[in-house]
Amino acid sequence: MWEATGSEVLLLARTLLAYPKDNRTTVARQILGEVETAALHLQDTGRCHPVFGDGSIMARCHRLSPRPEPPAQDPDFLAALIAACETLMGHSGH
Repeated sequence: MWEATGSEVLLLARTLLAYPKDNRTTVARQILGEVETAALHLQDTGRCHPVFGDGSIMARCHRLSPRPEPPAQDPDFLAALIAACETLMGHSGH
Protein backbone atom coordinates (compact mmCIF):
# COMPACT_ATOMS: atom_id res chain seq x y z
CA MET A 1 0.00 0.00 0.00
CA TRP A 2 2.73 2.49 0.96
CA GLU A 3 6.48 2.32 1.17
CA ALA A 4 8.87 4.34 3.27
CA THR A 5 11.91 6.12 1.88
CA GLY A 6 15.12 6.68 3.79
CA SER A 7 14.21 10.35 4.17
CA GLU A 8 10.89 9.36 5.72
CA VAL A 9 12.61 7.08 8.25
CA LEU A 10 14.78 10.02 9.35
CA LEU A 11 11.72 12.28 9.48
CA LEU A 12 9.84 9.74 11.59
CA ALA A 13 12.80 9.62 14.00
CA ARG A 14 12.87 13.43 14.18
CA THR A 15 9.15 13.41 14.94
CA LEU A 16 9.64 10.83 17.68
CA LEU A 17 12.18 13.11 19.40
CA ALA A 18 9.24 15.15 20.70
CA TYR A 19 8.05 12.19 22.79
CA PRO A 20 9.50 10.46 25.85
CA LYS A 21 11.71 7.49 25.02
CA ASP A 22 9.30 5.06 26.67
CA ASN A 23 6.44 6.17 24.39
CA ARG A 24 8.22 6.34 21.05
CA THR A 25 7.38 2.87 19.78
CA THR A 26 3.72 3.39 20.63
CA VAL A 27 3.72 6.78 18.90
CA ALA A 28 5.50 5.35 15.86
CA ARG A 29 2.89 2.58 15.58
CA GLN A 30 0.14 5.18 15.85
CA ILE A 31 1.72 7.32 13.13
CA LEU A 32 2.06 4.33 10.79
CA GLY A 33 -1.56 3.40 11.45
CA GLU A 34 -2.59 6.95 10.56
CA VAL A 35 -0.49 6.77 7.39
CA GLU A 36 -2.29 3.57 6.45
CA THR A 37 -5.67 5.18 7.16
CA ALA A 38 -4.74 8.15 4.97
CA ALA A 39 -3.55 5.89 2.15
CA LEU A 40 -6.85 4.00 2.20
CA HIS A 41 -8.78 7.27 2.28
CA LEU A 42 -6.86 8.54 -0.74
CA GLN A 43 -7.42 5.26 -2.57
CA ASP A 44 -11.16 5.27 -1.81
CA THR A 45 -11.92 8.96 -2.36
CA GLY A 46 -9.12 10.31 -4.51
CA ARG A 47 -8.54 13.01 -1.86
CA CYS A 48 -6.07 13.43 0.93
CA HIS A 49 -7.24 12.65 4.44
CA PRO A 50 -8.11 15.95 6.15
CA VAL A 51 -5.93 15.23 9.20
CA PHE A 52 -3.44 12.52 8.21
CA GLY A 53 -2.46 13.72 4.72
CA ASP A 54 -1.81 11.78 1.54
CA GLY A 55 -0.86 8.41 2.98
CA SER A 56 2.86 9.08 3.24
CA ILE A 57 5.00 9.18 6.34
CA MET A 58 6.32 12.50 5.07
CA ALA A 59 2.88 14.13 5.02
CA ARG A 60 1.90 12.78 8.43
CA CYS A 61 5.14 13.69 10.19
CA HIS A 62 5.25 17.21 8.77
CA ARG A 63 1.84 17.84 10.30
CA LEU A 64 3.29 16.75 13.68
CA SER A 65 6.11 19.33 13.58
CA PRO A 66 9.27 17.20 13.65
CA ARG A 67 12.30 18.48 15.49
CA PRO A 68 15.28 19.81 13.53
CA GLU A 69 17.72 17.08 12.58
CA PRO A 70 20.41 16.73 15.25
CA PRO A 71 23.93 15.45 14.62
CA ALA A 72 23.90 11.79 13.61
CA GLN A 73 25.87 10.76 16.70
CA ASP A 74 23.32 12.29 19.11
CA PRO A 75 22.31 9.38 21.40
CA ASP A 76 18.68 10.48 21.69
CA PHE A 77 18.36 10.80 17.92
CA LEU A 78 19.92 7.36 17.45
CA ALA A 79 17.45 5.88 19.96
CA ALA A 80 14.57 7.53 18.07
CA LEU A 81 15.96 6.22 14.78
CA ILE A 82 16.13 2.69 16.21
CA ALA A 83 12.51 2.99 17.40
CA ALA A 84 11.46 4.20 13.93
CA CYS A 85 13.31 1.36 12.17
CA GLU A 86 12.05 -1.35 14.50
CA THR A 87 8.48 -0.12 14.16
CA LEU A 88 8.73 -0.04 10.38
CA MET A 89 10.18 -3.55 10.32
CA GLY A 90 7.30 -4.85 12.42
CA HIS A 91 4.48 -2.94 10.74
CA SER A 92 2.17 -5.09 8.66
CA GLY A 93 4.83 -7.68 8.02
CA HIS A 94 7.20 -5.25 6.23
